[in-house]
Amino acid sequence: MTPTRRAATRLAVLLTLVLGSGAVTPSHAVTPQEAPDPVAFFQEGNRRYTAGDYAGAVEAYEAILAAGLEGADLYYNLGNAYFKAGELGRAILSWERAARLDPSDPDVRANLELARSLTADAIEPLPRFWLLEAVSWWIHVWPRGLLLGMAAAAWWLTGAGALLWIVADGARTRAWGRRLVWTAGLVSVLLGATVAARELGVGQPEEGVVLQEVVQVRSAPAEDDDLTLFEIHEGTRVRVMRRSGGWAEIALDDGKVGWVPVEAFEVI
Repeated sequence: MTPTRRAATRLAVLLTLVLGSGAVTPSHAVTPQEAPDPVAFFQEGNRRYTAGDYAGAVEAYEAILAAGLEGADLYYNLGNAYFKAGELGRAILSWERAARLDPSDPDVRANLELARSLTADAIEPLPRFWLLEAVSWWIHVWPRGLLLGMAAAAWWLTGAGALLWIVADGARTRAWGRRLVWTAGLVSVLLGATVAARELGVGQPEEGVVLQEVVQVRSAPAEDDDLTLFEIHEGTRVRVMRRSGGWAEIALDDGKVGWVPVEAFEVI
């Protein structure tokens, strides 16, 4: 298991910029009443993890989420703390959320692969149509910050090319401006569409992770053991098809479908 990422991470930098607060490590255990600074919570969570206080690390990291802030590094560290605390389901849930924010992170992928190998359910995913697989790969291949930065750069280059095209004196310079407009413009449209698809969740089904040790999957949304189709266990990822009252129809990666109580899982 890769260790937690220390305070000099993307999350800590981001929170420092947003909140305008210094990243000062507390000299004692931090509670929400004592130190509302999320950077301090993040550092305290790292300190507690290093000291072997995994429950305390979870508490510190969760306090940041409760403040309405999130980040791939935060979810990565939280998953590590949950894993060390013996909560496999919540560890996988946290790493899945980290992967949504930074799908290219090798540490997150490695931890997810390890954790999934420890779940009780051996699920063989059905093959996906290659075009859907390619589109999904493209939408999620870039870290969110990098994708936004590339889209902004392409938009800026499009504007610069248009300016050259319009105001430049020489025909050669205007020709280069025109080429820049077409090239950067096409890239801007492609990346802009990718950003929109990712932010709006286009083509991304609602998924969750089972947090209960054992869950009975039934053929109908009812508490009747005679309707039980099969069981699933903590840490299994499910796709939410629809909801009915306190029940959700879920599908597994191997194509199995059934109903479970909504409290049996948490949405990624």
